[in-house]
Amino acid sequence: MLETLLFFILIPIGFYWIITWFLEKKQIEGLNRKVVLITGCDSGFGRDLVFKCSDAGMPVLAACLTDSGVESLKKEAKGPGVVTPFKMDVRSDESIEAAKEIVEEITKKYGGLHGIVNNAGITGASLWDDLLNVKDYIDVMDVNLNGVVRVTHAFMHLIKKAKIVTTASVCGRVSLPLLGPYTCSKYAVEAYCDTLRIENAIFGVSVSIIEPGFFKTTLTDPKRITKVFDDIWKRTTKEKRDEYGDKVFECTKNEMITMLSQRCNKNTYLVVNAYFHALTSARPRARYPVGLDANLIYIPVSFLPAPVTDFIFAAVRIIKQFPKPAILQK
Repeated sequence: MLETLLFFILIPIGFYWIITWFLEKKQIEGLNRKVVLITGCDSGFGRDLVFKCSDAGMPVLAACLTDSGVESLKKEAKGPGVVTPFKMDVRSDESIEAAKEIVEEITKKYGGLHGIVNNAGITGASLWDDLLNVKDYIDVMDVNLNGVVRVTHAFMHLIKKAKIVTTASVCGRVSLPLLGPYTCSKYAVEAYCDTLRIENAIFGVSVSIIEPGFFKTTLTDPKRITKVFDDIWKRTTKEKRDEYGDKVFECTKNEMITMLSQRCNKNTYLVVNAYFHALTSARPRARYPVGLDANLIYIPVSFLPAPVTDFIFAAVRIIKQFPKPAILQK
């Protein structure tokens, strides 16, 4: 009886995955006429995606935050697809408005913009919410969420019947400790992209969300995270520091640094490939969880009841023998 039940469950699932794989594998034609706009191209996923799209013959509009990012791409982008680097700050309406002239001028000969890749993002302040302030949240939101909204609104008129690809994170599916501002921004990005996908389906616009696990990039650099932790701890009042205690702070910081040093995936090309698939597949996915940790840990955990996830986090603290805050030890 059990074998029969499994047969009738697994066979349809198998057919579904085979058909889906076949449909997603088909690539759109004429990549040399599909111009894409990518934000956050100074480094990391955005920069690597510029090279991948250019190597495939796609014209690329590469928005960078810094002059050094622009100059670097001018020197190193050698693919058949023409790369046009320019400065654009996703936090500034004026900067985006100035960039519109460049984008609109170049896209005229291609009949519009094939895709927007909202890649620019920051992790911002990272530590217990109790030690953060409203500005910490505003600063992260202004890039990770408001930046996505600004860029999408500015260029949507060029992209109807095309694609929007946005970076979220597994932190947009499950809340992880010490990453409050980043997690809130990514939950909001997921909601915004779901809204875009539903509302713009009538125009034939596909909206894809990239959900990477932890990868080795400038955002997860242990030295940078150490400085962020130390700076926040130093600015915190003595009264608040005494509640937690130096031992808890150092233990927490060391655990985060160890995790980032040992568990971050070095294969960043996996994320870039997900971006590229979303841009070039005839049937892109709505969501792209990327990495073993995303697919085997964080995404499955996101579907569990809250008491279960709370138990998991509590169990981890016990197993790792995290010390109690100083105020609870008195």
